[in-house]
Amino acid sequence: MKDYWLAKLISSVEQVDSRKRLQKSVFLLQLKRCPLKCDYLLHYYGPYSFELAGLMDQLDGADIIEETPEQRGAGVIRYRSKITDKGRRVLNSFETTERGRQVQRQIKPFIPRFQKLNGEDLWPLELAATAAYFYDGNWQDAKAQTAKFKKIRESDEKLLTAIELAKGFVSTR
Repeated sequence: MKDYWLAKLISSVEQVDSRKRLQKSVFLLQLKRCPLKCDYLLHYYGPYSFELAGLMDQLDGADIIEETPEQRGAGVIRYRSKITDKGRRVLNSFETTERGRQVQRQIKPFIPRFQKLNGEDLWPLELAATAAYFYDGNWQDAKAQTAKFKKIRESDEKLLTAIELAKGFVSTR
């Protein structure tokens, strides 16, 4: 079902502008008990899931989503993702079945949150996911660890904004 849930989230927006945004958004959604459960580890850019990256590759290979590379500089490529026409047809067909309706109900509450995260500035989103990764019951510690890990000041305005964003997802952890 992970492939369905991921395709459904992506289909809820015009496009996801980077793999990094997708990784951070899904990580935060999981903290709110999103059924799309992927294992994460801490990476240079914050929480990262090889499992989620593999799901994206599978969906792209099956022509359910389309990832379009965009050159961003010397050796830097950003991938934009969107649902394909085939992907929409597959989702719609599956959702006409009883099982499809059941799993659609499971992901439906997370779609507005995903849409909101898709509109967030990427740097604060990355900081928020990193802070949430470090959170162990103390936001001050999470902020300090994130600042050290990302080599920024604890008083950085983007970090303070990110902590508030993260709090909205970690509260029911």
